[in-house]
Amino acid sequence: MDLLRPVFARRRVILTGEPVAGLLAKARLVHTLGAQRPFILGTQGVGTGPLPRPDEAEWLALDPTPTTSFMEAIRSGQALLVDLPAHARAALDDYDPDRSAIVLGSLLNDLSEVAGRPCLGHREPRWVALEDKTVIDEFWDRAGIARMPSEVVPARRDALVAAAERLEAGLGTVWVADTRDGIHGGADGARWIRTRRDVDEALAFVEAHADRVRVMPFLEGIPCSIHGVVFPDYVAALRPVEMVTLRSQVHPSRLFYAGAASYWDPLPQDRDHMRALARRAGGHLREVADFRGAFTVDGVMTEHGFQPTELNPRQGAGMSVLARGLPGLPLPLLCDAVSAGVDLDYRPRELERLVVRRADRQRGGGTWRAVPAPLAPIENQAVARGPGGYRWASDEEPPDGWVGAGPSAIGGFVRLTLNAARTEIGASVAPVACDFFRFADEHLHTGVGPLEPAKPTRTTRAE
Repeated sequence: MDLLRPVFARRRVILTGEPVAGLLAKARLVHTLGAQRPFILGTQGVGTGPLPRPDEAEWLALDPTPTTSFMEAIRSGQALLVDLPAHARAALDDYDPDRSAIVLGSLLNDLSEVAGRPCLGHREPRWVALEDKTVIDEFWDRAGIARMPSEVVPARRDALVAAAERLEAGLGTVWVADTRDGIHGGADGARWIRTRRDVDEALAFVEAHADRVRVMPFLEGIPCSIHGVVFPDYVAALRPVEMVTLRSQVHPSRLFYAGAASYWDPLPQDRDHMRALARRAGGHLREVADFRGAFTVDGVMTEHGFQPTELNPRQGAGMSVLARGLPGLPLPLLCDAVSAGVDLDYRPRELERLVVRRADRQRGGGTWRAVPAPLAPIENQAVARGPGGYRWASDEEPPDGWVGAGPSAIGGFVRLTLNAARTEIGASVAPVACDFFRFADEHLHTGVGPLEPAKPTRTTRAE
């Protein structure tokens, strides 16, 4: 906190790139760091959760172009920042007439400035380019990181089907689009191919959104990620985080990304391997792209160990999960400062030890999802989980989690925050997430449909 105070002290700060409600915690943080009352420019509407009080922040909500995809909503919101509506520019000029404010964007921000005001920690074009899933295998190979076989082919039926036949290993294949139409995440650009119907559905998607597609075998196991932070002279490696990625029975070819949690533990040797891989990947990022800041390596813990599938040269959802174990440490803002090249006494080895030890002791996260159905607002309503699944908790029983719901840029948003005191350490939370979305369909009318968890194929520490 003391390191960052000179960066924000007495400064006007504009926060943007997310819904208004989603930026409130960061607005409170920068105010605590000595900034003037901040301005929140929500580029995905109002969002779900409490809105700022007048003493906490000024705010303005912009609604992106309507869409049914959460990633498209994010990209649409980013596009608004390139060419802000006149009333938004006027509101920013009223707040910051001399244009001396600093802008804090989302983890996907690649803009160096917004309305003439500099952004802290934006992503450079050569960093963004590495998020294309069709180029990352070359990165793994040059970094000396083992990976599963894959092929990158044109987005045509003949090429895709032929590649899938060559790479099929018994569980189908995964097709991932390039970033022609913009970056994608949360499994939004991936399809799991097992049947002719899957092929037809995936072709309709990739032909509309991509020029090239990466094809690789489907990997059974726990989807997970490892964060690293690249400093000028060190790469910090944090701890693994489960990426809650479920299987939809309604849309079998689509993987259902539903949040992140730190309760799952791989074997110690697998954890060590993931951290060593993150160090190697971060060192190569620094070497080939002069990268600084946080990144994630995503993959699957298979029966043969961790297999990397993608690299995100930016903070991922797991970073906020890890940061909750250290409420007094502004970890995402520190990573923004590293990315921006702000010269501070970070002490990266000490920071690494602190984050890993505390994140091991204080687990967090849960499951969440934006859905097309509009949802009525709910704020931290307690639920209990029994043999039959979830139900609303009574006042007399300890909660297993808390539910929040409300609007999102595509309709609604629902979240289950797990009670760390009542959540099993070591095991995957995917079965818990499946139970929750069955409850959400029944009680909140989210319209998700039946889900299945990923199947663990390797011993975990809990076992």
